[in-house]
Amino acid sequence: MKSVFSAIFVAALLAIPTITKAAITIDGTADADYGSAIVTQKIGTSTFKNTETNIDAASGSELDAAYGFVSNGVLYLVFAGNMDSGDLASNPFDKLQIFFMTGPGGDHTLGTNYNGAADFGHINSMGVGGNGLLDGNPGLTFDTGFAANYWIGVTVGGAGAGPTMYLNREVICSNCDGSFLGSVVPSNAPPNNIFVDGTFGIRAALNNSNTNGVQQDLSGCEVNGAPFNPQNVKTGVELAIPLGAIGNPTGKVSVCAFITDDQYASMYNQVLGPLWDGTPTYCQGSFGSADAVDFSALPGTHTFTFTVPDCNAFLLNPATTAFGSSGGASNVTVVDSGACTWTATSSQPWVTITGGLSGTGNGTITYSVATNTTIDARTASITVSGQFVTASVTITEDGKFLPPLSSIVVDGIAESAYGCPLSVQQIATGYGNSIGTNLMSNGGGSELDAAYGLVKDGVLFLVFAGNLENNFNKLSIFFMTGPGGENTLTNVNPGVDSGGLNNMGATTNGTGPGLTFDPSFAPNYWMSVTGGGGPYKLFANYAQLWPGGTNSSGLATNGYFLGSTATTNGTLSGGTNPFLIQATINDSNTNGVPGGSCNTNVYAAGFGPGDVRTGIELAIPLAALGNPVGTIAVCAFVGSGSYQQMSNQILGPIAANTNLCQGNLSGTNTPAINLGNSPGQHSFLVGPEMAIKSVTVSNSNATVIYQTEAITNLLYRVERATGNYTTNAAAWTPISGFSPGTGGTITQTDNSVTSKTNVYYRVRQTPNCQ
Repeated sequence: MKSVFSAIFVAALLAIPTITKAAITIDGTADADYGSAIVTQKIGTSTFKNTETNIDAASGSELDAAYGFVSNGVLYLVFAGNMDSGDLASNPFDKLQIFFMTGPGGDHTLGTNYNGAADFGHINSMGVGGNGLLDGNPGLTFDTGFAANYWIGVTVGGAGAGPTMYLNREVICSNCDGSFLGSVVPSNAPPNNIFVDGTFGIRAALNNSNTNGVQQDLSGCEVNGAPFNPQNVKTGVELAIPLGAIGNPTGKVSVCAFITDDQYASMYNQVLGPLWDGTPTYCQGSFGSADAVDFSALPGTHTFTFTVPDCNAFLLNPATTAFGSSGGASNVTVVDSGACTWTATSSQPWVTITGGLSGTGNGTITYSVATNTTIDARTASITVSGQFVTASVTITEDGKFLPPLSSIVVDGIAESAYGCPLSVQQIATGYGNSIGTNLMSNGGGSELDAAYGLVKDGVLFLVFAGNLENNFNKLSIFFMTGPGGENTLTNVNPGVDSGGLNNMGATTNGTGPGLTFDPSFAPNYWMSVTGGGGPYKLFANYAQLWPGGTNSSGLATNGYFLGSTATTNGTLSGGTNPFLIQATINDSNTNGVPGGSCNTNVYAAGFGPGDVRTGIELAIPLAALGNPVGTIAVCAFVGSGSYQQMSNQILGPIAANTNLCQGNLSGTNTPAINLGNSPGQHSFLVGPEMAIKSVTVSNSNATVIYQTEAITNLLYRVERATGNYTTNAAAWTPISGFSPGTGGTITQTDNSVTSKTNVYYRVRQTPNCQ
């Protein structure tokens, strides 16, 4: 196989803060984790009352209640009520104005020269003089003690289907930062109905379906009882605002929210905290000019406040760490802004925390990463948890490739080490003859021209020379490695590849008893290979056939999607591959059998399936096949993407003669096919692995016993060298002629031993092509 650099990479990434409460879904609804409302509306809305139940569109605006909390560096807010989308009313694009006080230096009275990039600079219309309108108004003034540092504006509009929610943000100071954050269509299917800001990480969603809440009252009088229950409304505008978007406050965050018209010129009476003097007779309608409103002169408290928890954020460092293939150790430093107690945990046993399991304030966590002995990459995390905040380091580790194995390279080519083909096609392909020369992603045809194989270093190597069309045609490969297999396929095998294996098995709808093999062939294992897509990938699947690999309930569970590859190096990724199986394709063949269904007369016609050496190559550790010690029988064929139809491309082939034609077997569903009824033997043999079993010496005789593979096109002979072991072929003397392999052992005696020291024997295996 190819020698591939193997490395382990550990990446320590600062995680986006996650809440310590149950996970909050941003969907425009105050779920149970929000608890009770912080503030509740007291007076009826002085604009239109919503009468619709849509997620997106509404016919009125109101602020019924506010819910919220701060956790893990995020301020979560729900403004329960509605935002008029203008689909029925005459005033589209009402504005929800949300002002935040997060520290000193804010504006108690709104001025001018705020950034014009946020909603066309309309926020200046609420400032001194109404943005140059010279109406003499002083500018909107907040409650005593409230000076806004930040603002977020939310609006909904677009008559007809699919209203859109828009968001803007502003730093409240002259010529400071401000921008249009973006928009989202609330009626989209999740998660596309959630707005996500790419700069600050602000998230937002709308549920405009409320028809309860406050009544419509142009005079804005107090709400009195059912059915007007603003405290029961849970739907509206939901925001998740990372504290970094509002200045990273460490003490308190105060909020003032209200609704204006689309030009920010007039303000409705919907304010939270509410306008109210505490009496049941209080009324307050809309305000003529927003820039003349002085909240400090109006009854009630028009803000609500959150406390930012201590230990608001853990900063974890470094960002990345790399390891060699043998693993290693590293550390994470913890910077704890609140000097609070924390603990560290690992999500996977291959990441071991060796120091700093807990701490207070700043600290260091040391950990080790074990060597990954599988071919698949893996991911773990170290999580640092405090009372209010968690953060995580993400640790990823590369999988390990199979080591180099002599002259066999899994690249889709049967190198000379494979010797001669074990089986050669005799029937022209009914699935079309490929004429493309791409290494991957060829259209036009599928064919199995020849099979090559051998067992080396405990790995079964196979090449199915030919082509596999990039339309997800399937190459199915069955392996008989011992007794107890399925001569007729059942339908209780592992359901990998959407149940493809069972699609070939016994059916209950009368289409057949299950695919039946030659009488002498009962496979124990199965693999499939298929390719397609844009960009092209080769996919591989594996299963142990029932009754092997069953659990305590008798279900066959030893089956996996092994992974895929878009290269020709054999390495599969993205699946579960416990045995380190490799697979790839070289689809460049344009020789081999022609298109058709009759005896190929291949050499006379200029087509040579026995000469094709490119196609699908597999490297299968014998552990994946139950560690067989004897011969492995293989049956392979090409079929449809659903596995329910079979082509005429089978190896071993359907036996042909001058009078035989055999089209595809797709006229019959695969479960009804009996290969035993077709002429020829539809399997071929590979292995066992060639190896010297023993060398014994008696007087001047040395007896060498060696294992051969059950392949008649391989020949073996014993050779001797004296002095020093060498790879120089000229130094080795044959002590026997070539003998064909039988799958058993061969005994060869050297009758001319003159020395019992520094004598070496080897077995040479050579092709014997027919």
